[in-house]
Amino acid sequence: MTGSAVRAHLQRSGRVLVYDDDQVLLDLLGTVLTREGYQIEATLCAHEGIRLISTQRFDLVIADLGFRRASGYELVTKLREVSPETAILAISAYPSDGVAHFARTHAQAFLDKPFSLTELVRQVGFLLESGRQPTAPVLGHLGIEVAEVGG
Repeated sequence: MTGSAVRAHLQRSGRVLVYDDDQVLLDLLGTVLTREGYQIEATLCAHEGIRLISTQRFDLVIADLGFRRASGYELVTKLREVSPETAILAISAYPSDGVAHFARTHAQAFLDKPFSLTELVRQVGFLLESGRQPTAPVLGHLGIEVAEVGG
């Protein structure tokens, strides 16, 4: 790593809550984002995530919008109530019309699984640096109109 790359790496900051019901993915995302310099809280349980967002401040929440359970939706909905300024990166392995609509109305960005770790890190950095600006390339690939993205 060059000197400027090390400085850029060390300057990253932000508190990130990661919710996913897959322990392996949760561990991987936590490890990668911690190495990038972010402070990470990770949970398999949406109800634990709701407790965390109700008692702590996060700059970004990464929330799995699962197909079988609506718990990711509940977490994001509650986050919008208690902390509307917090950026949301929605992720899902099932990018249906319903998931796309929910992401369009509640999140600033969306990644469908599987996604590259490089893209995840890029999106996290962009969202934390830009203060919740929509990301056309990521949302656009699902046909989501980015002009209406927000909380």
